[in-house]
Amino acid sequence: MGSLHASGSGPGSGATPLPGGSSSGTRVVVLCCDGLYQRWLVQRASQVFDLVGVVVQHPPASVQQGRLARLKRYRDPRALLRQIQARRALPPYERLGRALQDRLFRPEGIEPAFPASVPLLHTDAINGAETVAFLERLAPDLVLVNGTQLLREPVLALKPGLRHGIVNLHTGLSPYSRGANCNLYMVLEGHPELVGVTVHHIDPGIDSGDIIRSAQVPIEPGDNFETIDVRSFHVGIELLLEGARELVEGRAARVPQWEQGKLFLKRTGYQYEPWQRLEASRRLERGLLAEYLANREERDGVVRLVGAAGGQG
Repeated sequence: MGSLHASGSGPGSGATPLPGGSSSGTRVVVLCCDGLYQRWLVQRASQVFDLVGVVVQHPPASVQQGRLARLKRYRDPRALLRQIQARRALPPYERLGRALQDRLFRPEGIEPAFPASVPLLHTDAINGAETVAFLERLAPDLVLVNGTQLLREPVLALKPGLRHGIVNLHTGLSPYSRGANCNLYMVLEGHPELVGVTVHHIDPGIDSGDIIRSAQVPIEPGDNFETIDVRSFHVGIELLLEGARELVEGRAARVPQWEQGKLFLKRTGYQYEPWQRLEASRRLERGLLAEYLANREERDGVVRLVGAAGGQG
C-alpha cells in the first residue's frame, strides 16, 4: 500500500549546481529507497531540474520475511561466528565511513531531507498500479532511479511516453559488474580498478541497459571499504545528474554494453553478509590498497569507461 503527501524541508546549501547550461525546465521524478544517499540525490535533483515528484520504496513484506530467514542462517555456527566477528571488528572502519558521510552528505551539519511541497509517494510495490498512476499524473520528461527493486512492467511500459526515458544509477562498473554489492565483491576479488559507478538507461535486464556515463571511484591512501563505499555514492549521484543533463541537452552517449561481465546475486553464488565488509577492508590493509596505488596507471589502463559528451575511454 502507498501513501501520498508532500514532506521534508528544502535543500541545504552544501551542494554546488552543475556547471554549464540549465536544465531546470525538465520535469523529473525520482524513484528511490529512503536512505541518506537517496535523500541527497533528491535534493540535488531539485537543484538541477524541475523536480515534480518522488516515489519512495519501502521494503515489502517479502523482504521483511527474508530478514527472518537471514536470522535463521545464524543457526549455522560458522555464520554466527562471522556475524559476531563483524559486530566486534567493523566499528572502527564504520566510524571513518561516517566521518566521510558527514563531510560529503551533511554539509554544515544539515541532514538531507525530501524537499517541501514536492509530491511524495510511499509504496512497498515500486512496480505497482499506484506508482504507474503517480507517474502518469505527473507526466515527467525523465525518471531517475537509485536504490529500488528492479523495475518491471507496467512501469517499464511507460518508457515510450517519457521524453528522455528512465535512467538508473548503478553503484558498480557495468558491464564488468552487475547486480548487488558490486564494488564490495570487486574489492574482495582483488580488483579495485573495477570499483565504479554507472549511469545507464533501464531495460528489462539487471544493470544491463545502454550506458550514458561510467566512472571509477577515486581510491585514496588510507581508504577502507567503508570510505570507498561512501565516496561511490557521492561520485555516482553527481555522475547521474551530469549524465541526465547531457541526455536532456541531446549530447549524451548511448553505448551498448560490450560484454556480459559478472552478475553478483545470491543465485550466482554471491550472498551478502556483513563480515564481507570487514574482510574487504582487511584485504585493502594487507596490501591490496598499496599494490593498486603503486600500479594504478597500469591497472586502470585496462578499464573501458564511457565519458562525457558522448566520448568513450
